[in-house]
Formats: sequence, structure tokens, C-alpha cells
Amino acid sequence: MHNWISVFIINIVLLTAQQAETDSLFIQANQAMDGQSYRQAVINYEKILHMGIEHPDLYYNLGNGYYRMGIYGQAIWAYEKGLQFTPRDPDLNFNLDLTNTTVRDRIEIPETFFMLEFYRSIKNMFTIHDSIFLGSFLLVISALLFGVDKLHWLRIPFQSRIIGSLIFLSVLAHGISLDKYLVLSDVNEGIIVFREVEVFSAPFHREDGVLFRIHEGVKLKIKQKQPKWIEIVLLDGKKGWIQSKSVREL
Repeated sequence: MHNWISVFIINIVLLTAQQAETDSLFIQANQAMDGQSYRQAVINYEKILHMGIEHPDLYYNLGNGYYRMGIYGQAIWAYEKGLQFTPRDPDLNFNLDLTNTTVRDRIEIPETFFMLEFYRSIKNMFTIHDSIFLGSFLLVISALLFGVDKLHWLRIPFQSRIIGSLIFLSVLAHGISLDKYLVLSDVNEGIIVFREVEVFSAPFHREDGVLFRIHEGVKLKIKQKQPKWIEIVLLDGKKGWIQSKSVREL
């Protein structure tokens, strides 16, 4: 019994100490940003990430630090990570769009059916938790309206249509959450953080094996990994092998 109490107290002390260290690093990093000491700010923000702490504000500030240093690939990575937590954040979206204008390789994505584009835009506005909550909320509202209708407590014009619409939207919201979960489970993405990267036809370095070159800030899909190498697929369908150290995974 005493052992469990001791372990509990030790964990509380460690968590408190980590929180204090995190807060101190974050304050120091923000002060460094205010003083235009961007390199020191980035170092402290990265230390917080290595401690296992994630927050959209942390990624936003980290991205700003890298942007001020002219390290645009890392800045794009940070903004993309922040948007995984708050996809509708206007500051993160604005800074990401701004930083993407510095990307040397402007990959044109083939146009798709407008309904598919509309669906994707809606999906990208929500996190998995957002869509699950929204779907559950709509389902509860439709159930309440159904109960009110059956008990004849209140008559609402077009009540059956409203209930049907709410159920449809609830199913759609849950479908979006499932879609996002499957995408996150199956697709691994990353950002090029080196100035220029050679893409090879196979996972070895040969001058005659270079297919093309890509540059800092390009977003890509990671198809498979080998020691020190990864196979990538770009948004326009081009693929090949690059050294894994040139990519920071999302």
C-alpha cells in the first residue's frame, strides 16, 4: 500500500517539475522571439516538443521562429502540425499559405470533380474529435425531436424532414471522422526540410540513378521506409527514393 502511495507521489512531483520546466522554456522562447533571438527561441520550442508536449500555439510560435530565420521547410512543417489540432485556425492557415509561396516546386494538383473538392474542403475543416462530437450532437437533437413528436408535446413544421436531415448530417459527420481516421492510419506524410534533395530510382546513391530534384517545403506522402531511405510519392504522382534525414514527418 505504501509503495503505491510513494509511486503516486513521485509521479505527481515529476509531472509538476516537468510542467514547471515546460512553462519556463515556453516563456524563455517567447522572450527570445520578442528580442529577435529566433535561433534560441526555436531551440527552446524544440526542447518542449522533445519532452512530448504538443499544442497548436507551440507549433505556431515554432513556425514563426523558423520563418524569421528563413528556414521555410521547417516552418511549413510546424504550421501543418498545428493545423492537425486546429484546422480552422486563421493565423495558422494564413502563415502556412504565406510560407507556401516560398516553395520553389509549385506542384499543380490535377482538378477533380467539384463535389469531391467540396467534400475535401469540408473534411479539412474538422478534426476527428470535432466530427465525432458534431455527429453525436446532431443525433441527440434528432432523437429529442423524434421523442417530442411521438409524445405530442410540440408540433414543429416539417418536423419529419428536419429529423431526417439531422440524421443524414449525423451520418455524414461520422463518415468524415471514419474517413479521416483511415487516412491518418494509412497515409504518412512529410515535409522536405533540406534546401535541395535528389530523388533516386532506388534506395542507393548513384549519379545515374537521379530521377529529379525537389526543394525545401514540398509536401509528400511516404510510401515505405528502409534504413536511411524512404520511398516518396508527390502530389502530382511522381515517386522515388530519398534519404530519410531530408524529410520531417507530419
